[in-house]
Amino acid sequence: MAERQVRARDPHVDDLPPVERPPRTGDSRIERMAVERVRASVAAMPASLVVQLALWPDELARWARAERVAESVVYNLLARRKPYVRIRERLAAHLGVPTGHLAMLVDGAPADTDASGAPEPTADGAPGWRRRTGTNPLELRAVARVEREVAAMPAATVVGLAMWPETLTEWARLRGLQPSAVWATLAGTPSEHVATALARRLDVSVREVLALIEAERRPAGAGSLLEVARPAAELATTTVPVVDEPRAPEPTAAAAPPAPAVPRSTAPRDQLSLGL
Repeated sequence: MAERQVRARDPHVDDLPPVERPPRTGDSRIERMAVERVRASVAAMPASLVVQLALWPDELARWARAERVAESVVYNLLARRKPYVRIRERLAAHLGVPTGHLAMLVDGAPADTDASGAPEPTADGAPGWRRRTGTNPLELRAVARVEREVAAMPAATVVGLAMWPETLTEWARLRGLQPSAVWATLAGTPSEHVATALARRLDVSVREVLALIEAERRPAGAGSLLEVARPAAELATTTVPVVDEPRAPEPTAAAAPPAPAVPRSTAPRDQLSLGL
C-alpha cells in the first residue's frame, strides 16, 4: 500500500504573522483638519449634516427606516422644504432634545461662509429666526462627537469634513476624476493618481493620505472624551430659546414621493456621506 503523501509545510508562509495596521489616534494632520473645520463652520453646515454628525455612529437613514418614514421625508424636513411637524417631534425625541432646539437648527439661517469655509459674522437673520451661531445644543454635540470619534470615522468622512464646504463629488468632477474612483480609494483600494490629487487638495503629503486610508480605525465609542450626549433634563434648561411652532397640516409620510436612487459611489448634494 502506497504511503499517503503529506503536503510539506512551508514555514516561510504558514508562520507569517497577520499583517498589522497601525491604529488611528486622531492626531494626524487630516484628522485635525476635519475637527477644526467642524469647530469653525458648524454654524454654516446644513442641518442634515449637523444631525448626522450628532447621531454618529448611528445613521439618520436607519432611524427613518425604523420609524417607517421615507428617507426623502426626513431630508425634506431637515432642508426646510416641508414642516412634517410630527416627524420633527419624533426626531427631536430620538436626539434627546426639545423640539424647539431642532426647530432652531432647521429653521435658523446658517452662517455665511467665506472661501475657506469659516463662517462670516453677520448682524441680520432670517425673518423671525436668529442666524445660527454654533451654540445650539445639537451643533455643540456634533462638534463634540467629531472631536471624540474622528479616529473611528471612515477616511471618506474625515476627508469630506476637512475639505468642506466643497464635497468630494464636486471636487472629483472639477478635477476630471470619477467620483467612484475617489470613494474606492478612500474605502481602501487606493489609486496613486487619486491619492496624489487628494494630497494636493488638502496640502498634505501622499504618505499622509495613504496612512489615513490604511490605518486601523478605532472602535466607535472608544474616544477619550466623556459621553457627548447630554441628558434631556439638562438640555431643557439651556439658554437656547424653545419656539412653539404652529401645527400646520402635515401630509402623511406614505404620500411623499420616493427618494431618487443615489449610487453608493456618490453622496447627496448637500449631505456628507458618513461612510456607513
